[in-house]
Amino acid sequence: MATEGQTFDQWLRGARVDPERLSDQQRSVLQAAFEFLRRSKGDYSSSRIASHFLLHCGVGLEVTQVARLVGISSRSAFRHRKLSAKQVGQQIHHHFSGRPYGKLLPRHAGSIAEFLFTHPEATRDELLDFIGRTWKFRVSKVALWEFLKKFGLDRGSLEETRQAAAHEEKPRVLPQALEAPASGGLVPLVPDKFFLAAPSTRAPFCCGPKCSRGSTRPAIASPTTTVRSSAAS
Repeated sequence: MATEGQTFDQWLRGARVDPERLSDQQRSVLQAAFEFLRRSKGDYSSSRIASHFLLHCGVGLEVTQVARLVGISSRSAFRHRKLSAKQVGQQIHHHFSGRPYGKLLPRHAGSIAEFLFTHPEATRDELLDFIGRTWKFRVSKVALWEFLKKFGLDRGSLEETRQAAAHEEKPRVLPQALEAPASGGLVPLVPDKFFLAAPSTRAPFCCGPKCSRGSTRPAIASPTTTVRSSAAS
């Protein structure tokens, strides 16, 4: 317990608050908080209520000093500073019902996606408030980020989706079909550059196998025989 076995001045010095530097108004507020915690024996609800009050009443203390006064961690005090009184009450209720935080399930993704698309500029706290109003529980910011990342609802994924949707909505340019010439109409002339250029010199052309013209050397020519005719003279 934050105030167990301590006097008021010991309680202040234990939280590194100098009693000599406090104004009369600050001292009165802190004395009331000390008495509240002492009578409630510093249970969970009293610590949460006292921390919320000291963080928002303008007493002029640092967040770490308030955390030491009520007996919570500095990290919890910084997180509690952003909560409203209603949200503190909800967390106290969830704590005693055995579930200080709720759990986002796949069936919640549709409603969250609709909220994000209809509220593109919504902050993370506004999304947490929407979850609390809709399903009557609160989730941690880490759990919310992991849920959004898993279902592609984080800012990066949503921006890619919006850009892709905007790109598909642009008018598509369709190719124009060439109109066929009317029946009996003139066919346009083919330009000369469509054909290959004519060769400048003539050359033999043969599309079949190469023909042999025989040998021009008499030495290798095949010998011929002369046969006398047997016809009657």
